[in-house]
Amino acid sequence: MRRMIGTLCGALLAALLTFPAAALAEEVGTVSIVHTNDTHGGYGLTTDDDVPVAYYAVVAGLAESADADLVLDAGDTFHGESFATIVNGESVARLMAAAGYDATTPGNHDWSYGADQLRVLSELVPVLASNVVTADGSAFFSTPAVVRDVTLESGETIQVGVLGVIDEDFYTSTPSYNVAGLTFTDPVAAASATADDLREQGCELVVALTHNEDPQDFAARATGIDAVVAGHEHIVIDDVVTAANGREVPVVEAGSHLGYVGELELTIDRSDDGTYSVVSHEATAHDPASLASLANEDVEALTYQIMEENEGVLSEPVGESSQAYPFPEADYDVPSPGGWEMVRTEDTAIGHVVTASYLATTGADLALENAGGIRGGIPEGTVTAGDLISISPYGNTLSTYEMTGQQVLDALETSLEISAQCRAVLAQQLEALKAGEDPMQYSWPDNSGSVLVCGGATMEVDWSRPEGQRIRSITVGGAPLDPARTYTVAMNSYLPGCEEYPLFATLPAVQDFGTCEQALRAFVGSDGWEGRIYELSSTVSYIEDEEPSEPETPETPETPSQPETPEEPSQPETPSKPSTRPSGEKVPATGDPTSVLGLAALLGTGATSLAVGARLRRRSGERVR
Repeated sequence: MRRMIGTLCGALLAALLTFPAAALAEEVGTVSIVHTNDTHGGYGLTTDDDVPVAYYAVVAGLAESADADLVLDAGDTFHGESFATIVNGESVARLMAAAGYDATTPGNHDWSYGADQLRVLSELVPVLASNVVTADGSAFFSTPAVVRDVTLESGETIQVGVLGVIDEDFYTSTPSYNVAGLTFTDPVAAASATADDLREQGCELVVALTHNEDPQDFAARATGIDAVVAGHEHIVIDDVVTAANGREVPVVEAGSHLGYVGELELTIDRSDDGTYSVVSHEATAHDPASLASLANEDVEALTYQIMEENEGVLSEPVGESSQAYPFPEADYDVPSPGGWEMVRTEDTAIGHVVTASYLATTGADLALENAGGIRGGIPEGTVTAGDLISISPYGNTLSTYEMTGQQVLDALETSLEISAQCRAVLAQQLEALKAGEDPMQYSWPDNSGSVLVCGGATMEVDWSRPEGQRIRSITVGGAPLDPARTYTVAMNSYLPGCEEYPLFATLPAVQDFGTCEQALRAFVGSDGWEGRIYELSSTVSYIEDEEPSEPETPETPETPSQPETPEEPSQPETPSKPSTRPSGEKVPATGDPTSVLGLAALLGTGATSLAVGARLRRRSGERVR
């Protein structure tokens, strides 16, 4: 037994003597990172007590409180809500600069203003994308990476390099004219090469920013990277991935839509050979409302200032209208219970304007908008940016998808059933009003906002027919809708997540465009736009109280009509679909209906208080349309 013990001790001693020196490491401190992603043009939120909070003021306050070494963002930041889009993202870039951001990387939506504008914004806050190159192979952004000196708790100072890359598949996620002359190369190869360059320059640690559909896979295949801060998935991620060179790499993401502010602490070891490495990490996804007391006063004041400046932009004229296209009040002898009933129960002029703008922007065969997404109208005379934002205030984005004619027909029939329920409630409310009773004893369906407004199709609807058989005839492009044909359909970003139409979430995406209000601004600002409304949009006629008849079978057209070539809107672009990956907490996707009017609320009051212009913190499952 003694001999065996002696043998084991000798073997252990020999192993210790021959163990690589790099393994004999000493913990020397931490690197602290505050991070955000997928804010989609947002800027404010409210607490549970309805106290307004400026989001970027909270980010700055947390960075100060945590003595953060880096403040980083992982994209889809400059585009989305009207606060950002009415000034081409400059409002958000100014707030990020004031909050002390060291860098961001572009998301797929950030290209919506065009590549040149994104480069302009990079002068306010560094935009890192080493895999975005011009035709001659040179870097598009002037700053390939940033390097910061970080003093550790041990007193020694190290250099931390930050690089950025975007998922190469997002090149086709925005209209081609937004990225004309550019190429998105392999992000793994670009990140690995940039990491090597940073280490040659003396960086001891390298952090990668990436807007990526699968950040864990990116981290596993890249080399030379110590941590990954990601965006696009719209979930909270706290993961560790083994990279190609055996390095254990933390991967983090902080939800979306102002739902969280991320904090990442990397514990650093120094080996006897002088190299540094991340040996552990701690990630926290903070509810920003809970950090309201930390809000930086200077950034908060700048938020108010930009809101006031944007008020002037909202009053700028976009176009002229020869007549009003109102948000229709119900036209009855008795007062209307609400003011939005007609959009959900009848064919309306403002619905035609909205869907015509989608068709003009995308060149699709058909356009769909949920009735709850239409919140205002167009006045006669001068039409301002504020008028159009009041129609589409949610920051929803516009995309095209492929649908068969049968899928279109099924979706429209589902919509008509919801509309039929709305019509029944409206009739009860009107009878109650005539009888001097409270009309609100009869409640509208919770999903009334999911009634579809359709553009590009001419329909005859028979309300006397049973559910699923109400469409007597439907034509698209002058030909009967063909159930077997594939159509290109434009729709807002709310609909793919709408539970009434689960099919929409599975549709093949074709292309992403800008926000819905951008499409409206481009359309109403174009010459002769009113003459094109019914040329592009649809007409619907209704039949009441007829004997039920057999539904007509649409004939197959001999030559399917082709979509028109889209006009290039002044500022067109998608929403990233919410990830269904199981690795994190899922939060609402772009354009979720739980956002409020944001700056559009300023139209009615002219108030400068953040309480008026603030954007509500999103709550999963909440529906306000």
